[in-house]
Amino acid sequence: MDIRNTYFVTSFFWKNYNAASKAKIDVEEIFKKIGLKELNLFKDTINKKFRRISFKKLVELLLTNQKRYKNSNVIFQNGTGIDILIAPILKRAFKDGKRIIFVHDVESLRRKRKIDYLREKAIFPNFTHAICWTQEISDFLKMELGFSGKTYIYDICDYLTNDISHLESDTDSIFPVNSKFIIAFAGNLSKWKSGFLNYVLSELSPKNYVIHLYGKGFEGPLKDEIMEYKGAYPPEELPRKIKAHFGLVWDGESVENISGTTGEYLRYNFPHKTSLYMVSGLPIIVWKQAAVYRIVKEYDIGFGVNSLKEIDEVLSKLSESEYEKWKKNTVNLAYKISQGKNLENIIKQVIAD
Repeated sequence: MDIRNTYFVTSFFWKNYNAASKAKIDVEEIFKKIGLKELNLFKDTINKKFRRISFKKLVELLLTNQKRYKNSNVIFQNGTGIDILIAPILKRAFKDGKRIIFVHDVESLRRKRKIDYLREKAIFPNFTHAICWTQEISDFLKMELGFSGKTYIYDICDYLTNDISHLESDTDSIFPVNSKFIIAFAGNLSKWKSGFLNYVLSELSPKNYVIHLYGKGFEGPLKDEIMEYKGAYPPEELPRKIKAHFGLVWDGESVENISGTTGEYLRYNFPHKTSLYMVSGLPIIVWKQAAVYRIVKEYDIGFGVNSLKEIDEVLSKLSESEYEKWKKNTVNLAYKISQGKNLENIIKQVIAD
């Protein structure tokens, strides 16, 4: 089997300020770049901002002549909302080839609902291979969801952008001598997702940094020189808009530790904002028990904390040379992930194995 005989199911998407859609769009663009064939099961809505499933196309795939996709591979990005319907149809149509699921989220982990667990137990066995963000996700698929296929670890999520000139002309993240560090936090700022932001002013008294927020949904209090709102931008523009020294990867309802189901999910997933920070040229601050902390340590691109209350002390002892090392390592990674090389290499490996 070769890559020319591999299809990918086009994804539904929203062209808005949602980083989750950015990840899926990027994956699809990389599929196209390396020559995979499109298998379109969706149709555009009138405004063309997102796609919806075409049941006509699903039925056509279900009834297709078995010889059409004989010895062909297929790749499917999970999270369409009707994966449980699509997965067995793909299994039937591509029964002789590799059926690869690209795992964006595992809802039974993220939401902790029994219905999600039962649904995903039925979905994943239809595939022969899985591409996962982290080893932790891979282990969960095998031990909890009964996935018996081969898994591949994405390692660092790509973040496609055609303009990374800001990495060469960045003067906003020079090590501060007589001023505070700026820590960016980007993403869904609503209370249900990033509830800890509502306790920053009451529980933190930062002396060495200020937090800048990027995104939508924040309704809590703000205060200059502690936490400031800097606006919402499309994912394609955001890397050039963020002006900071670090990017923060945190979640849940507390500044003291990670809590709640969204916070606990950090033990498993690779938050897409991590790659956003990288292509923005920002070293990472992350919870030490998060899956992505391994990346931060391995590539030496920032530091970890157990509580947001520890950040001040770390920054008070940070040397300019240490920060510049983190910055340089981050920029080196940014050039790679902005071109989609990580996923390109994994796809070729899966097909060749």
